[in-house]
Amino acid sequence: MQRHFLSEKESKKVLEEIKKKYNIDVKGKVEIGKEKKKIYYFIDGLLSFFSEELIPTLCFIKKYNPPLPYVVVDEGAVKHIVNGADLFAPGIVEYNCDCKEGDIVVVKTKTGIPIAVIKVVMNKEKAMTEKRGKFGINLHYLTDEIWDMCNERGSNSNV
Repeated sequence: MQRHFLSEKESKKVLEEIKKKYNIDVKGKVEIGKEKKKIYYFIDGLLSFFSEELIPTLCFIKKYNPPLPYVVVDEGAVKHIVNGADLFAPGIVEYNCDCKEGDIVVVKTKTGIPIAVIKVVMNKEKAMTEKRGKFGINLHYLTDEIWDMCNERGSNSNV
């Protein structure tokens, strides 16, 4: 992967966008990495966000525990989600978000461990009422290639 540090001006722009989108005040040197038409953002060496949409990685979430919206899933859903499956409404036991279509939400186990990052495709009210159907698309999960990149020796992630 090709990586390079962003200029101070570009870094400031990225960090402001993160603050605006997630209400997280992040500080540090910002690197951008590109591989196979995918974009990755590293903050102080940690793979922290990916894609043009600045989606947080589980590495970043585990290290900094930012106050992101999340849902809690039952144990039956966990094994499917960590294998890349999308999240369906029956697997959700708790909503800690407004969860509108297009929102980026963290998926956690009942013990509070973040296991995936999803994009909501069905709003919370509909999911709670109907209790069926696809709730979110799995964008990133434990054991995927992004998780593996976080844990490579050269990433300085310490996760």
